[in-house]
Amino acid sequence: MTGTKLFTLISLTGLLGISITGCNSSGKGDKKEKDTVVSKSEAAVIRDNELYPFMLAGVYFFHGYGGAANVFNSMIKPVVEGQPGTTVFAKSLQKAYSQYFMFPFKPQDDPGGADAKSTLSKYWEVNSKAELETDLNWLLEEGHQVQYAFLRKVLDENGGAAADLEKIDLKKYDLTKESVLGLGFIKANYNDFSKAGIKAWDYARYVNNICVAYQAGYLNRDEATAWLKKATLAAQQSYTDWRSYYNDFLLGREFWGGGETDTPQFAKDVNDMMEGEYSIYNYMPMN
Repeated sequence: MTGTKLFTLISLTGLLGISITGCNSSGKGDKKEKDTVVSKSEAAVIRDNELYPFMLAGVYFFHGYGGAANVFNSMIKPVVEGQPGTTVFAKSLQKAYSQYFMFPFKPQDDPGGADAKSTLSKYWEVNSKAELETDLNWLLEEGHQVQYAFLRKVLDENGGAAADLEKIDLKKYDLTKESVLGLGFIKANYNDFSKAGIKAWDYARYVNNICVAYQAGYLNRDEATAWLKKATLAAQQSYTDWRSYYNDFLLGREFWGGGETDTPQFAKDVNDMMEGEYSIYNYMPMN
């Protein structure tokens, strides 16, 4: 992949049409006018339905590329032209991210897809296209959001953020003692979740798995794109901004890991990738 190798990343648990708002659609006009600084609402808003779903799992790719500093300084900045707020800048930023973030796991980097297949098998028990499709449907329609939503409901029925965990009748809800850990985490972060819960955690892994599956040979590009479109629709129905989305992603990751995960590193990756003029999240709206 053009001088930079992205290590295959996957969580341990298991559209088309490109446009930039305000661009000269005819491609004609004075060159000086094209590089005129204008408001972001007119020129520097990137709308790219093909690139968009990959940014739903962007934290995995930033992480795999060595963090935001490496992505911005070594990969994006050297090829971006123009000044922030110009159509030239927005177009080149879009092009750079498309190069590195669209299907970042290349089949040619893993001939035969052996490593990608091993990753899906080890962490997701996916060993065929049929099992992959079952897995993707689960992530999109259920995922860990179902468990979170149920435990949240239990808390709400017993006092919400003020619930006394020791007084909750676990048998009534068919819960085990281990469930208290999840209840405790939700209670401790009760007001930090968005109304969508931890759907972002499921959506990000869904997109990441599609990328790995593409490298594994379970999906061709058209099939993968069709699955990715579903992520776009689901995410845009659940979220209105990237900060809320990735906040729920981090909460979901920690909820899944029982508080003992590498979430702090991912939190740093999220914060870093959101900051600065080379962050596409400052130019590509959630909706």
